[in-house]
Amino acid sequence: MNTNATASIHIKPCNIAQSEEHNRRDEQYLKALNPANIYIRKDLTCQNSTYVPSDMKGTSLQEYYDSLKAMVKAKTGRAMQEKDVKYTDKNGRTRVRKGSSPLREGVAIIMDNTTMGDLKRFTNAVEKRWGIKAVQIHIHRDEGHYEDNERKKTWKPNYHAHIVWDWMDHDTGKSHKLGEADMSEMQDMLAEMLNMQRGQKKSETRADHLERNDFILQKQEKEKKRLEEEKRKAQSERDIAKNQARQATEEKTKAEKKAQEAKNQARKAQQEKDEADKKAKAAKAELTSAESKVTEKQSEIDRLEQRINSEQATLDGLQTEVAEKRREKYSIDTSNEWKDPALRAVSGYLVATDEVIKFAIEAIQDYAYSGTGGRGGNHGDCFRDNEAYIIKNVMTRLAAIAKTTFQAIGNWLVYVASRIAKFNDWELNRAERGVKSVADGEYDWRIDRIDRSRGGGISR
Repeated sequence: MNTNATASIHIKPCNIAQSEEHNRRDEQYLKALNPANIYIRKDLTCQNSTYVPSDMKGTSLQEYYDSLKAMVKAKTGRAMQEKDVKYTDKNGRTRVRKGSSPLREGVAIIMDNTTMGDLKRFTNAVEKRWGIKAVQIHIHRDEGHYEDNERKKTWKPNYHAHIVWDWMDHDTGKSHKLGEADMSEMQDMLAEMLNMQRGQKKSETRADHLERNDFILQKQEKEKKRLEEEKRKAQSERDIAKNQARQATEEKTKAEKKAQEAKNQARKAQQEKDEADKKAKAAKAELTSAESKVTEKQSEIDRLEQRINSEQATLDGLQTEVAEKRREKYSIDTSNEWKDPALRAVSGYLVATDEVIKFAIEAIQDYAYSGTGGRGGNHGDCFRDNEAYIIKNVMTRLAAIAKTTFQAIGNWLVYVASRIAKFNDWELNRAERGVKSVADGEYDWRIDRIDRSRGGGISR
């Protein structure tokens, strides 16, 4: 049992679609999962558990959300404000009135022996204290990470629970208002109900939680620094051992000199023979002791060298792992399927003479340079509607002429745009992904809308 875990719960507005996919472990969700962001072991998923109140069984979060909207309308006579609204106060300052969040989701850190009964006692206490009702509870025991991907025994689980709350007062049709003191009290209740240590308060740390990926990278950086410090200490110990070995060698030389002097004295005077023999024996004893020290120190040097080599190998592996994680963000598609010799031969001519192709290439260049995020307005897409329309038009025309795929034509457009604008790896990757979304049909419904309105020119 993990006795070192500290209780905490982080609550934010519930992303309804993502919450249900994640908590139910939908097959499509698991297939699209990026292990760099979150790792789930399917062999442990059977250990997960879910609680839904009887009045929620068979009801999706979206359906429940819609019922809350209807309740608010009935109680207040006004539609629920779902989006943030900007307004000007009496002093002329612009302020933002936050939209309503009737459903909120809390992620609670738990222990390996935490039960659904423990969490129900906690949610019942919360409902009694503030009137906030839990409509779903999911315990996840299949998430975590490997400290060493090559060693399965280094698995570190991340035991936690997702609690979906109904944050509305059904008597008034308004949402409950909890301040920092209330949230701190809720943290205290969680620690007490789960018999866990209370995590340090945010008011004391003044720090936000790290995301999982950032936490792993931070931990690896700390391990790297620790190994470097141990390497430095080992090198220092090695230097000290070498100095001690030199001193032992000098002592040995001095002892040998004394032994020779003792022998000379013995030859000079027979009457001093006994005394000289004693000195010789003493000198030999010192020599033996010095040789023993030299052997000892040499063995210590050998052990330290083996330790340094081992730790250097560990450090090199860690540095390689950190570098690989960073390079994964910028992988470049090296597919050559589109490089048809005939298509390459007429690339320059088509760009120079066809205004539609020129427009499509400039749109790709604009998107590649536009930084992160989308450029499609509220939809957050890569391309604006008219840009996607023109790019798909070029794909359709040239694919028919070259007897190839939309994706092949898309790759050619990215290639021409990159050759003209000299994209770096990150810009090339961004352009490839954006054009692929057009080839895959993600914009077709908007393109159809433009066709029906007989618009879609090349004006920008």
